[in-house]
Parts: sequence; structure tokens; C-alpha cells
Amino acid sequence: MDLFRDVRYAVRLLAKNRWFTVVAVVVLALGIGANNAVFTIVNAVLLRNLPVPKPEQVMFFSTQDTQGRTLGVSLRDFEDWRAATRTFSGISFLFNGAFNVGNEGLTPDQVPGAYVSANLFKMLGVAPALGRDFTSAEDTAGPPFIVLIRHRLWRQRYGADPNIVGRNIRIIDQQGTIIGVMPAGMHFPFNANIWLPAGSMPKAITGQPRQARGYFAVGRLNDGVGVEQARAELKTIGQTLAARYPETNKDLRPNAEPFVERTLGPQVPLLFWALMGAVAFVLLIACSNVANLLLAKAAGRASEMSVRVAVGASRWQIVRQLMVESLLLALVAGVLGLVLSIAGIRWFSAEAQNVGIPYWMVFSMDWRTFAVFMATCLATGLIFGLAPALHASTTNIHELLKEGGRSGSGGIRARRMTTGLIVAQLALTLVLLAGAGLMLRSFMTMYRMDIGIDTSRLVVSGMIIPATKYPGWEDRTRFLQSIDDQFVTAPAIEAASTASAPPFAGGAVRRLEIDGRQAPPGERLPEVTMLRVGSRYFDSIGVGLVQRRAFT
Repeated sequence: MDLFRDVRYAVRLLAKNRWFTVVAVVVLALGIGANNAVFTIVNAVLLRNLPVPKPEQVMFFSTQDTQGRTLGVSLRDFEDWRAATRTFSGISFLFNGAFNVGNEGLTPDQVPGAYVSANLFKMLGVAPALGRDFTSAEDTAGPPFIVLIRHRLWRQRYGADPNIVGRNIRIIDQQGTIIGVMPAGMHFPFNANIWLPAGSMPKAITGQPRQARGYFAVGRLNDGVGVEQARAELKTIGQTLAARYPETNKDLRPNAEPFVERTLGPQVPLLFWALMGAVAFVLLIACSNVANLLLAKAAGRASEMSVRVAVGASRWQIVRQLMVESLLLALVAGVLGLVLSIAGIRWFSAEAQNVGIPYWMVFSMDWRTFAVFMATCLATGLIFGLAPALHASTTNIHELLKEGGRSGSGGIRARRMTTGLIVAQLALTLVLLAGAGLMLRSFMTMYRMDIGIDTSRLVVSGMIIPATKYPGWEDRTRFLQSIDDQFVTAPAIEAASTASAPPFAGGAVRRLEIDGRQAPPGERLPEVTMLRVGSRYFDSIGVGLVQRRAFT
């Protein structure tokens, strides 16, 4: 009953001092809302994992050289890894791409997808919501052309047709059959809408030599196996392959990392935790501001407190009353902060959709974010209400009664606490401003960095050349040449060229050997990045040659 009475009194007091309440609530709501919004994003990016059973066991495979550089996976190497490994319950080959999908009566569309090993979804522990999964027989060339489709694609393109299984689909200029629909939320590995079995891969992929490492693989650790134990086994397998195939595998070894960790890279977690620290500073500054307001308000309530003590109230009852007021203020601010954070999260989620975020990053609140939100509100009320409560509990009531509450040691203590809070607020503000200034300077340095070409009028577009329709390099070359010829006649285009990759998007890695120069024993040949480009490539990116001529 005493606590209920304190709550009712706190409500009346906050309603009476409405301008103080409004200012304090707005200041706290901004800090709480910013913390809740940023933690929701951190939770989606860093704390959640793949929506599959035991996601920490899912590993991303790559190839590394002796200098620690990361390469892709070779199909021939993958087959040897799968046969030799004992620490993984299964590994699967993947090749990302985009597929031209068409159906009678529907508009053709380009859909992101992947060729996958038949065991992929069994290994992940995810079964189709409709229809069946791939079988091991469909890992080899020859079976009918079949596909699995994403749940959203099923709803948007096919109107959630319950009879979709067995329906024909035209994909990459071939007639195929839909055998199943994956459950909602499954778009592995990144944002795939459609999956084809490895047996459907064209010869342009399956016929690649061992040194062609443009693909990747994933696997699941056996129960009780750690990452380092798996890496030790892979190192042994890599040494065996290096001895067996020295021309292609010397100084190379397979490597495995947790899938989400490998996808994010080292910089993304650092950035988001720094952002989390920044908004925590904002909240602390807000708490300092409100604590100062409460201390100033406490000076006017000194007589009230002295009368309460005089009529029999204990110091604990006074402290409890003040803390109830602070917690109620924090709760009201939390409700407003929650509304602000939801608006901020929705804005961020809408903007993030344009940058191709991985499918498992869903910016929504769950039990973890609600728990942190409630803990933040509670901690906020305790932090900014602690100083006024301590001041009230240590005030000499007899001095206040004798002096009418005009001055005394209580006022001196209040001024000291206020001064201390101002100093703390100034220190936090300086730290926050220094961090923001350094981040802004880094951003401006990157923004002004001379990358060597003028991108203000540079436009990039991508396309997929179906390997079934253009199986050989000669076929693809003729197709690309015809596109380059069309660009030359377009009056609105100053210069244009096809290329195997956009500028700064990487390319094929090749080792460079100079004719007539024998490399010393044990010396590693230098590596270069290779692009296949049209004759007007350098005109298109605005780079002039230093000597001689460009391609014709």
C-alpha cells in the first residue's frame, strides 16, 4: 500500500509540474530511443544468427595462400575435401548467379539464385514447406531440370498456388519443373529466390580446371567438433593435395570460418559496437541533464522533505518516494522513446533494403531487445534519480527546519553534486564530440580520396550470359562484341564497354610468369588481377594510356 501511495503521489506531482515533466521526458526519450534503435540493429546484425538449427556449426569454406590472402573454392578441390573430411557432417558446393525465369502468361524476370549440392538443405536442417528436397541422384548431370523456389517468390509470382509442385517453369532457356517451395525466411546463402541442383550446372562450370577458384562452399561441423579442430584437419588435407597437385595447389590450403562471421568481416562489428558506445554516451548525458534538473527541483522541496521527517517519515521512505518519481519519469520517457525507436528502425530497415543486406538480418524487436529496453529504462531511472535521492537522505533536517529551508549544508551538497554532474556531462560530451569528429574526418578523407577515375558520369549495369545458350568462349565473345558495336552507335553515350567485372570489383586472380625469365627455386610467382574488357574500356572509365595503344 505504501508503494502504491508513492506511485499515486508521483503521478500527481509530475502532472502538476508538467513543463518540467515534458522537458525531462523528451530529453530522456531521445537517449532511450537512440539506444533501443541502435541495439535493435546491433542485435539483427551481430547477435542473431542464421535461422537454422545450431547455426554456430555452419562454416564458410575458402582457400588461403601462405600470405593469408583468401581465394575462392575450386570444384575439383571441393570434391577432394568432401571425400577426405571427418570433422564435418556434410559440405556443399554453391555457385551464386541470376537466372532468367519465365512462364506462360507471366512476365519474364531475372531472379537471384544458386546452383547447390543436393545435400545443402538437409545439412542446414531445413525442409521444404511444400513438395520435396533434392536427392543425391540429382547431384550428377542427366536428371530432369528441376528447381526449388523461395516462399516469397511463390506468393508474389505464383499467387501462393497450392498446386505449384509439378508446375513447369522456363529457366535459362530450358524447360524445368518446380519440385518444392522453401519455408518463409529461407534464402540461403544470401538472398536466393531459386535453387537448382549441382547436376544442372552447365559444362562451362563443371568443366573448369582445378586452378579455377571462383566458387564457394559451406559445411556443418559434427557435434562436439570445434573450429580449430576442423581447421587442423583441413590443413592436413591441403598438404596432401599440394603434394598430389603441386602445379595448382602448392602453398594453398583450405580454410573454414563461421558463416556469419565470414560474411560480415572484421570491420562491421567494430563499426556497430562503436555506434552502440556513442548512443550510450548520449543517454548518459541525458541522465546528467535530468539529474541536474532534479537537484535544482530538490532545493525547492527541501521544506517538504523536512516536514515529512518531522511527522515521522524515515529516510528510506523519502528515498523510496524520490526513486519512484524517477522510475515513473523514466517509464514515461521509455514509452515515447520506444515509439521514436520504432520509427527510426523502420526508416533504417527501408534504407538498408537498397544495399543488399543478408536475408537473416531482420530489423525487428524480439525478446532480447525488449529485455535490454526494459533494463535501459530501469537503469536510466536509477542513474538520474540516484543523486537527488542521496542528497535527500543525507540532508540535515534539523538545520533545514531551523533555517526555514533557505540554506545550510544541504544546499552546499546540492551545489557540489550539481557541479560534479556538470563536469561529468562536459567530459562525456567531449568524448562523444571527439569520436564523432574523428569519424567525420575519416569519412571526409574517404569521400575526397582520388580513386583515379571520374565517376560522376559513370554508369554500371550487369547481366548474366546463359552458359547453355553461349557455351564456349567464342560464343560469348561474339555476343559481347555485338553489344560493344551497339554502344558505338548510341548517340547519348560518349563511350561504353563490356567488362568481366566493374571497376574496383575485383577480377580473376592469375600468376604472372615472364617469358625467358626463370623464377628462382622456392620463389612464388607474383599474382595479378585480370579483367576481360572491350576495346573502349579505358575511354569509358576516363583513363588515358601512357604509351602505345589500347585494344582494337
